[in-house]
Amino acid sequence: MKRLLICLIFVFALFRIGSAQTLGEHQVMVVYDSRVADSVLVAEHYAGSSKVPGGAGGEPGLHPGVLVFDLASAGIPITATNGTIMYPDYLAQIRDPIRAHLIANDLVYRVRSLVLCKGLPHRIDDPNNPGIGDQPGQFGSLWVSGHAVSASVDSELVMLWQDLNETQVDAFRTADGGYIRSPMWRKSRPINTWTNKNIRVQKRWAFLVSGNALRTIGDDPTKLLTPGDMLLVCRLDGHSVADVIAMLDRAQNVVYDVDNSAFVLDESDSNGVADTDPNNELDNINDPLSKDDDYEVTRDILLADGRFDPALVHYDAERTVSHFSVGPNVDFGGQGLLITDPLILLTHYGRNHIGRPSDVELYEESFNLRPGAVFSTMESFNGRAFNGLGTLVQQGQVSDFIASGGTFGIGMVWEPFAQTVPDSNRIVRNFMLGGLTWAEAAYTAIPAISWMHVVIGDPLARPILSSDDINGDGRVDIEDLYAFEANPVDINRDGVADNTDRQLLTDSIRVPLQQTFDYGRR
Repeated sequence: MKRLLICLIFVFALFRIGSAQTLGEHQVMVVYDSRVADSVLVAEHYAGSSKVPGGAGGEPGLHPGVLVFDLASAGIPITATNGTIMYPDYLAQIRDPIRAHLIANDLVYRVRSLVLCKGLPHRIDDPNNPGIGDQPGQFGSLWVSGHAVSASVDSELVMLWQDLNETQVDAFRTADGGYIRSPMWRKSRPINTWTNKNIRVQKRWAFLVSGNALRTIGDDPTKLLTPGDMLLVCRLDGHSVADVIAMLDRAQNVVYDVDNSAFVLDESDSNGVADTDPNNELDNINDPLSKDDDYEVTRDILLADGRFDPALVHYDAERTVSHFSVGPNVDFGGQGLLITDPLILLTHYGRNHIGRPSDVELYEESFNLRPGAVFSTMESFNGRAFNGLGTLVQQGQVSDFIASGGTFGIGMVWEPFAQTVPDSNRIVRNFMLGGLTWAEAAYTAIPAISWMHVVIGDPLARPILSSDDINGDGRVDIEDLYAFEANPVDINRDGVADNTDRQLLTDSIRVPLQQTFDYGRR
């Protein structure tokens, strides 16, 4: 009994200390434009009417502790067409006003996440090559040469304090001409475990011909890019204000029912093996930013963990339309592999599947979705259709997924190339199983920044698993460990309630807290 009490006191101490390490409301700044009615309404629902005037009124706000910034207060018009803004205009009309506001209000080192509200531009275009990001062949040549300026507004704001366009990498390139290898990719720690004291220090950049990517180099640690130098940028967006509000409401207090939550991992022309070496599969190409055989690794993580029902992990390796996963809510005329179970993860080749139904662009709208469902697909333009912009070549859209009941997603607004597509295994590891907030987990899944990605959904959301809520009170905390000790439960479905189950529960309570302590020992 004494040993148990000491153990519980230690875990409780970890919980109290570590909870301050995850992203908090006070570190999030909502950016909206009061000249755009939709932007006001979304910001108001998120932050509350007291912080966002001019809306419906009477809104308490889902997260009233966040900061807010109205871009209109800078007095600079935003010149964008269907959400697409030229790079120089992005700098003058979006980046620089945000910088100025943070400096003037002594918020440079406090804010770790930006939230962009519906109505703000989502794509940055290259004035020297307008629209080239929609043309993969031509854009590929530009990217290889280190002159690809096209990006998402969101991903460019991740590097808010870096003057990429003014930094000469070599005689041929500036630092705004391609993607940056993200230092947060494949990590598992919350953002506050990295200092941001050097966030305004201009880094020393190099262009790596092997991989055609930018990274920092040198012996000066202040000029090396770390996760602490990043802002975690998320977007609250969709086809309508109603879609966004419903998405946000679904993101509050998410509990994943481990007995009734399904995963679709639909690959195409794969061997079904989690290969350690690159092969010819889109999720495992030969590139420094493609480290995992993602679909198979995601499957294997879920099966090894054991908490989710393995029968609901729908992995398919095969080509042909009969192996193209679809849901029951769209009539595909008998085509496709029907999945009726309610999903919490849609990871799919979509338009890149070999063999697909004729209305392939509707597949992401066809599934039954649980609150907390996540979209992450192998499609180049799956984050394009915001601000009245349509899609290209029948690709699924995160905006359509949100309209159909989805809660979170990562999309790409221009051609990203396969190696920079987000890793679903990191979403599963760090969000569904690992205790990070959505913003933190999403950026551990994204290999490249200053690139094409948009992260959709509430950055502060943190789900729990029904298996870990031992006492059934809707929270996972120290009380669940007390309840487990009084009546042990088989959490991982291996037939026994033992120390493995206890460890899973303890990790759910203290993760990502232990990573904080691990970091301190380095």
